[in-house]
Formats: sequence, structure tokens, C-alpha cells
Amino acid sequence: MANNNTVKLIGFLGAETKVIESESKTFAILRLATADSYKDKETEEWKDKATIWHDVILFSPALIEEAKAYEKGARLEINGSLNYRDFKVLEDGKEFTKREASIIAYKVKQAPPKKEQANA
Repeated sequence: MANNNTVKLIGFLGAETKVIESESKTFAILRLATADSYKDKETEEWKDKATIWHDVILFSPALIEEAKAYEKGARLEINGSLNYRDFKVLEDGKEFTKREASIIAYKVKQAPPKKEQANA
């Protein structure tokens, strides 16, 4: 069966890996920051757009151990699939259902530096 729900992200680790252990399972959460960039037509300089934060969840014990070694600021490449979770919130006395997206990773590796970093 083909896996049509595939995500590849390259971004920067925003915090140390958070490992959560319960009686039934152990998993880890990574916070990955991404930002697209564009070339300013007037100045010809590259500028970043707003930063977007992604929650990446690891279930594989091997991936969890590997992710513990990455330090905040590391540039990572994540391969995985999108996962959605509905949850209830109370706002102004009314209950709403919100949806949160996260990435379930099956591969995490150090990404090469950005071109600007490599040339610096």
C-alpha cells in the first residue's frame, strides 16, 4: 500500500528534545522552526518570512535516542506524516473544537547548512 501522507521539513530545532514516558509508551517531541525567504526587489537582499513552529513526534526508541543528541539550533531534516488531533477549548463560556497538526517522524537527520551559512 502506498503512503500518500508524506511530509519533509527542513528547519531549526527550537529547544532540547522533550522525552515523555508513561506506563504504556515513551515518545519524544521536537519543536522545529521553519521560515521561507524571498528576495527583496529593491535591495536585492534575501529576507525571511514569519517563522512557523512545527511539533514533531518520535515513537521509535532509536530515533528518540538519536534526537537527544541534537542541540537547540541544529538544522534538521524530518521525514514523516501529518497527524491531526481534535481537542476542546473553552472560550468566553463557549466550548469549541480545535484541530492541531503534528508530524509523526520516521526519519530525522542533520541537514546541511543553508547556502548563506556555508558561504559565510
